[in-house]
Amino acid sequence: MAVKIYYLDLELMEKICHKLAVAIFDKKDDPISPFKEHEISLLESALNAARASFDGVEKYPTLEEKAAVLWYHLNKNHPFKNGNKRISTASMLVFLHLNELWLDSGKNEMVEKSLYIANSDRTERDKVIENLRIWIKDHLTED
Repeated sequence: MAVKIYYLDLELMEKICHKLAVAIFDKKDDPISPFKEHEISLLESALNAARASFDGVEKYPTLEEKAAVLWYHLNKNHPFKNGNKRISTASMLVFLHLNELWLDSGKNEMVEKSLYIANSDRTERDKVIENLRIWIKDHLTED
C-alpha cells in the first residue's frame, strides 16, 4: 500500500509558507515581497517539480528527493520579487511537516544550504539536488 504524500499548492503557499517565511526570516532592511507579487507560472512550475512522473513512474519517489527538488526549484525559479531563499526554506519545512517529518538542523545550516542552492550553477542541478537529498536524509526526524 502506497503512503499518501501531501504536497504544497498555491493556497498553502499563501496561507502558510509565505506567512511563516515572513514571521521567521523577514528583515526590515531586506523585506520579503508580499505574496501577491509573484510570477504564477514560475511558482506553479516549482511546486509541480516534486510531483514529476513519466509513464506512471515518479521521478522523485522519496520524501527526501521531493523536499530537495521543491527547495531547489522554489529557490532557483525565483517566483517572488524578493525573499525566494527564505520562502523556499520555509516551504520545504512545511512540506516535511505536512508529511509528519522535520529537520534536526539549526537555522544557520539551513541558511547555508539555501545560499548553496542560490549560488549554484544551473548546469549542476542534479548534483545540487542530490547533495540536498543526502543532507535532508541525514537531518530528518519524525515530527
